[in-house]
Amino acid sequence: MLLCRRIFRVHIPNFSSVVRLQGAQALQDGRFADVKLHLRHACNNKCIENDDSPPTCLQNPVLPSASIPLPHTSNSLPRHDPELLSTILRVSRYSEPTKTVKELKNIEGKSVLEESKYSPFQAYTLLRAQEPNLAAYLPVDVLCCIAQGAVKYGCQDIVDSITADVLAERQVNTSSSNPPPNSPTLIVGADTDVDAPLEATARDSADSNSGSTRDTFSLQDRAQVAAALLCVSPRHPRLLAKRTVLALLTLVNSADQINLLPVNAACHAIRVVFDDAQLDAYAQNIVVLALPRFLAWLRAWQAPTGSKAVSYRPSETILAAYGVVHRLILLGDKERAFDLFRALAENYHIPPDSFSTVGVDPDVGSNAGSATKHDFSIIIRDVLIRACFHWGWHHLGVELMVTMIETYNKGTQTEDGKKLVSGTLGLLHTAIESCTPDQFRRCAILMCSLARDSSEVVIPESAVRLFYNRARLHRDGASAEMFYGCTQSLQMPLRVQYPSPRGTTFTWLMNYLLEEKHNIHLARSLAKQLVQFPVPIPPQERATLVSMVAKNGFAESARALWQRYAVGKDSGLVVGNAAAMVRVVSLFANLVSRTQEKLEMLRTTNDTEQQNAIVTTEAKLADMSQFAQTVLLAFHKSKEPLDKAAHRDLNALARGYFLLGRMRQGLLPYRALLRRKEIPDLYDINVALSAISRHSPRMAANLVERMLETGLHPDAVTFGTVMHQALIQGDLELAGTLVKWAQEYGLKALSAKTMAALILASVSDRAESAEALEANLRHVWEIVQGTPRSSVVHTPNIGECCIRASLHVGNAQMAFDFWDELVRWKAEWGDHEQIQLRRSIGRMVQQRVQEGSLVAERGTEMLRALGLGGRVG
Repeated sequence: MLLCRRIFRVHIPNFSSVVRLQGAQALQDGRFADVKLHLRHACNNKCIENDDSPPTCLQNPVLPSASIPLPHTSNSLPRHDPELLSTILRVSRYSEPTKTVKELKNIEGKSVLEESKYSPFQAYTLLRAQEPNLAAYLPVDVLCCIAQGAVKYGCQDIVDSITADVLAERQVNTSSSNPPPNSPTLIVGADTDVDAPLEATARDSADSNSGSTRDTFSLQDRAQVAAALLCVSPRHPRLLAKRTVLALLTLVNSADQINLLPVNAACHAIRVVFDDAQLDAYAQNIVVLALPRFLAWLRAWQAPTGSKAVSYRPSETILAAYGVVHRLILLGDKERAFDLFRALAENYHIPPDSFSTVGVDPDVGSNAGSATKHDFSIIIRDVLIRACFHWGWHHLGVELMVTMIETYNKGTQTEDGKKLVSGTLGLLHTAIESCTPDQFRRCAILMCSLARDSSEVVIPESAVRLFYNRARLHRDGASAEMFYGCTQSLQMPLRVQYPSPRGTTFTWLMNYLLEEKHNIHLARSLAKQLVQFPVPIPPQERATLVSMVAKNGFAESARALWQRYAVGKDSGLVVGNAAAMVRVVSLFANLVSRTQEKLEMLRTTNDTEQQNAIVTTEAKLADMSQFAQTVLLAFHKSKEPLDKAAHRDLNALARGYFLLGRMRQGLLPYRALLRRKEIPDLYDINVALSAISRHSPRMAANLVERMLETGLHPDAVTFGTVMHQALIQGDLELAGTLVKWAQEYGLKALSAKTMAALILASVSDRAESAEALEANLRHVWEIVQGTPRSSVVHTPNIGECCIRASLHVGNAQMAFDFWDELVRWKAEWGDHEQIQLRRSIGRMVQQRVQEGSLVAERGTEMLRALGLGGRVG
């Protein structure tokens, strides 16, 4: 039973331990005497070593010095709670935060084994709340055991309190003098100089502590507790902040104990550097302090070879070591990076196969000279990339690949470096397929880096298609948009033509670009690429694709795709689709209307040179009208006999005829509904109103008014249909009346199409004055700021109209804001119209700077963003 007791055995009588401590009889010059412990209850800093593992703890722990002055006399010693203090002294390395300890007590002359009310950790927390200087009176071994248990089980409050006690002693010493640059106090504080040499820091810290007369802890005691605090369990990686880790390591180094640092502490320091994405002097100084101890442990631990290596998988500490090599290269510390890389390779923590493509033998020690023939960073990263994929650490492998490609593109592109970069393409497929949704963004950056590569490195088509498919599975449209935009940029080499997505992924990306991002430029490029370079599209998604393309005004692409899919065994899925037919007919009906207006303008001029233009326009008009009728008649034929057609199809057929102005044929579907004794619904009424409003918005408005009077319930589409045509025809008074009716009826939201029409009408030249137009522009800007990017307001067409209106009123700042928010990233940069628009904004900016109404620095920023030079002149 005594061998199994999980408590510290104190070599004083059980009944008088607390009394002696409380009466200061157990004090040695100001703190409790160190409790003598049995070997089996030694703290983790004194772990038993064996022949198979390197030493993992501090050797020869130092007892507190006898010359430490007493902070207060025994008469003024605080009255500690005996029960709590007794519980703390019985802490062991087996103690848990919520598990109490058993205690042998003498009750009425009998020895009784009772459980304490609190666990040692709970007792420490309660007693420290009563006595803030509790750490100054506890034995160092007890405090170390409390610290190790706290970091093992993630007790953040206890870790913070002990850390504050250990580092606060340094703060007392430096409060009245100028502290050394890298002192722990400064590291924890806000004003820290982490660029000072660590050797000077250690020397200053040691001199300061040796000359102090106010310390309660000796330097050796604090270093011992600091080492215990650094032994953080991998289950709680965020327990200590990076600055705190550096402060504790600096304290251990000040006591000349850095070479005896526990391996657990050194491993945690390495993991802290790996887990923190920010590279700074803190990370570099942590590596400088912890790396020697970590290397000593790593060199003594060889990975299994032969048959045992089949089932071997390295720990996360080796993963952190890979990452630290990468970070040391980024920091420019190639010497330490190579030392760590060499230790990993010599002990087979890097698979020998990883060296096969670089011409370096796994025995790095004998081949260090050959490794210098190539670029250091590229060759090291190439080996680590292959090792990461060998062990299944794909996230780090992708990060290393991204950095490797970026380094290669920025540096001198040697032939050897080119071979290494080309060799990594074989791992690209594995990287894309194995990465998680959180890591997929890095894969997109990697793909863009490879696509922009100016050398002859070309991404395989299989990898490109896999990337798009994985983007759809991860629902990461932003990554797919970024890569596709990269492949379509002007900086792409002309020799490379990367394929577009295929199948369901193509439709998904088109929908994302149009409906969520409103990136009209990329969507138009994607549609043109499909027309030029066909890829398989599932038959059931072809009609949806044609509808989306036609809805956004891509007339040539919509026509080509409809003609392509309107033949073959699956043609009925497109020809007989109501949504696709309505979108295509509506698009070409609008084009026919615009072409007729243009033709009328040409005919009014008597210039003989315009005859060729008139002939061309007439031929174009006839062709577009013929195609629209072909689409409509094909749909009509697919639905015959109409008496058996679905209600939705009949409604779409009527709408198609109304769009082309064929009113008589548009009534045929409604007659079929009446023959079947079906009552037309609100959707049918809205279709009829759309036909009437095209010819007379006020007649349609009268019908809406009669609907309200008779108790019918029009919806937002009803009002929006009439309002849209009123705005197109310039009847702002009628549009305002309809808005008022809708508000009185209780409709708070109008359709997206109507909202866009209202915005366009509000910034048109029909405004009464420049002041009213500028007020409307400010109101539109508030709408843009208050709506999500997926809203219909966030389109380049609305942005261009608002820019022209802003230029009309002379507001350069507002014109730039609309361009930056709605047009900049969604329109083709090299388009002639876009170039002229940017130049117009630039001229307005220069005028306002010269007038003094716009700050020169802000004007310079605008011109740079517009691509018009850097300075206002």
